[in-house]
Amino acid sequence: MLLATVQEFIATAGPVGSQQIAMRYPLGVRAAMARNLMAELESAGYLRQPHTSAGRVPTDRAFRHYVDHVMAMRRLGFQDRAQIELCYSAGPRELGEVMRETSRLLALLTGQAAMVMAPRLELIKLERVSFLHLREREVLGIFVAAGGGMHQRLVQTANDHSQEELDRMARYLNQALHGRTLEEAREWIEERQGEDRARYDRFMRAALALGGALAERAGATSEIYVEGSAKVADQPEFADHNRLRELLHALEDRSALLDLLERSVARNGLTVSIGSENVDARLASLSVVAASYQSGAMPLGSVAVVGPVRMDYERVIPLVDYTARTLSRLLEH
Repeated sequence: MLLATVQEFIATAGPVGSQQIAMRYPLGVRAAMARNLMAELESAGYLRQPHTSAGRVPTDRAFRHYVDHVMAMRRLGFQDRAQIELCYSAGPRELGEVMRETSRLLALLTGQAAMVMAPRLELIKLERVSFLHLREREVLGIFVAAGGGMHQRLVQTANDHSQEELDRMARYLNQALHGRTLEEAREWIEERQGEDRARYDRFMRAALALGGALAERAGATSEIYVEGSAKVADQPEFADHNRLRELLHALEDRSALLDLLERSVARNGLTVSIGSENVDARLASLSVVAASYQSGAMPLGSVAVVGPVRMDYERVIPLVDYTARTLSRLLEH
């Protein structure tokens, strides 16, 4: 009975009546029996009645029981998996572009708002660095992360270097730094620079200086990418203007969203937070399905879908999980 009520509410967004359940679901009960069973579920805290004459709607407790014990986990179809894999099949791109595309894809596939917390750049493993001579004493340093994400930084140099010299410097640094995170690369360079300068010729000192400039500490705050806020706003639950305004303010509050996603990273796996379970009271009418992505055993960030409590968990959960695992594979290679 609870499963039928939850599924009907997800499909219709309206209170569910006993006659509705008796007619649409093969439970083998008449409307009167369905009404009694729904009354028992209401007494147990799984259903509530918005109005005396209305049907009943599932509570947050009902959805928690549904997600944890009743729901059948769907396998993603070929088309969904192919779209996700295709999203990451392009060549090297700015890391921000990869994160932005991830949020767009999840919003498209789920029909809900999607959020992605980008990793702090210094936690990602280095594939290679390269330097491009732009003009006198000005070099474009390019950090290529494992998986293809790129980071660029304009570097002013004390002396002018030919492109041939810059290529030699990049080869020297790549031999020492390949496979290290940007943070580890910076520490290694700082250690070398702190050693006896007599051990290094002019070329090596210049290479270390250039590498150090490229590996300067990135900002401590991770970037958040949000797509599909309008998709949530279009849901029947937010026809009331006050609730809609509260929702949009919550989705625009980057610090609150970052806190939400960091909780997912701390749990290092897939989490489902339903309605009143959310710490932020503005999200009390929403559910959040989030999953962390990682490099090796190190969690780097998380992806999440935000929608009304009656979201289609059977579809959303495997999409979020598969996207996070695919992103993890990308960042490991």
